[in-house]
Amino acid sequence: MTYMSEYPALQNFLSAYFHQDWAMEHDTPGAVAEYYRDSEKPELVAGTRRELTQLLAAGHDEDALGARVRALGAEYDPTANGGTWRAWLEDVSARLEA
Repeated sequence: MTYMSEYPALQNFLSAYFHQDWAMEHDTPGAVAEYYRDSEKPELVAGTRRELTQLLAAGHDEDALGARVRALGAEYDPTANGGTWRAWLEDVSARLEA
């Protein structure tokens, strides 16, 4: 049985762009989101942003939100620098807006 993610576009974005070596390719997490926005098809970016909005609206607390984002493939952890998962995801969402 193949598990299909509830957030396929978001999972693709997080796992492909926030992989373990993301910092070797981009100076900041914001730069990763902007690169994705500027290099992918607008429909794909819009779908990713829509799924990100759904995830943020799901009402997860910080621990659950972090676990969910890690499960979707992100290797970046905003809490390592004193940030929160929600603030980081809100920033990513804003940067994905065309």
